[in-house]
Amino acid sequence: MPKRSLLTLFTRTLFAGLTGFAGAACGSPPEEVATPEVVTDAGPRDAPSPPLVPSPEATPPTPPDNLERALGAPYPIVLMHGMAGFEQLTVGTIGVEYWAGVRAELARVGEDQVFVTEVSPYETSEVRAREAKAQIDKILAATGKKKVALVGHSQGGLDARVLASPAGLDYGAKIASVTTISTPHRGSYIADVVMRLASSSPDTFDKATSTLLKLLQRTAYQLQGDANLRAQLEQISEKYMREVFNPKYADAPGVLYESYAGRTNLRAGLGVCDDGIYPNEPSKLDSAQSFLLPSAIILERGLPVRVNDGLVTVESAKWGTFMQCVPADHMKEVGQLNIDGTNLQTFDHKKFYRQIVERIRQRGF
Repeated sequence: MPKRSLLTLFTRTLFAGLTGFAGAACGSPPEEVATPEVVTDAGPRDAPSPPLVPSPEATPPTPPDNLERALGAPYPIVLMHGMAGFEQLTVGTIGVEYWAGVRAELARVGEDQVFVTEVSPYETSEVRAREAKAQIDKILAATGKKKVALVGHSQGGLDARVLASPAGLDYGAKIASVTTISTPHRGSYIADVVMRLASSSPDTFDKATSTLLKLLQRTAYQLQGDANLRAQLEQISEKYMREVFNPKYADAPGVLYESYAGRTNLRAGLGVCDDGIYPNEPSKLDSAQSFLLPSAIILERGLPVRVNDGLVTVESAKWGTFMQCVPADHMKEVGQLNIDGTNLQTFDHKKFYRQIVERIRQRGF
């Protein structure tokens, strides 16, 4: 993994998994891609992390006598990152994971087949899904399993839907379940705002969002000229998701769809979070990291307040069986926290992912 500047690391970590625009950061597409969430307390945070992605070229394990059992559940867990996401970045001798410590924690409790895909940070979900498919094919070949269980954060959940849908890559026969975390299934109003302002007046846009643009390492003029980023932002707008994406990419028959949402800005989520399979725990509140506070306020527009995680509303995150709201902003959901030095971590994201995987296993996958 090439070394990146600290600012680049800061921005990509900050905005990785964005639903609309506030989660974007500067980064390059992977150099090699096929063209194409009661369990025990979290373990020590300084536990060494295993290699992020077991080598797809590794010799597949020797199957036991009962071949059918070897090919069935439990299926490999595949983590799919969001917009501007990455597998791992290195600055000097410091390595930062998008899924901060999640694989190491899952390995600690016996989940040794957890994989991470890495796709283009600034592309539509159609492109990203094709890239992920090639990596999942290798995961299936290396493990000898016939299916995978996908877990997608933010846009990663849309990638998973395209991958499984008959109108997408029609990969449902090889997918047991799709679990999404703060995925903008009904779009993100933030994307609509950015696209409108960028198109109408780049100068005004730069002045109105100067701090955010610096973190993005982008200007409104660059946004206008970056066709891939513009297509990505347009795709996760409310209008596009409502009128194009959702009507087109129907769920795949036989695939289990489950979803989780985050809530921040000290919102308890009463009402909107009460229909989850697991309790909302309204007494547990989250204070948004400062860089997500403006977008959280924008998303709360009007009455009733639209509870959100700083980038995706709870209602937009619901898809399939709604599992739970968690008290975390968009970046704390994957363990990226305290980036601006003003916020302490109160949400145990490692416990969250242990629970997610435990629930997937309870489903028989």
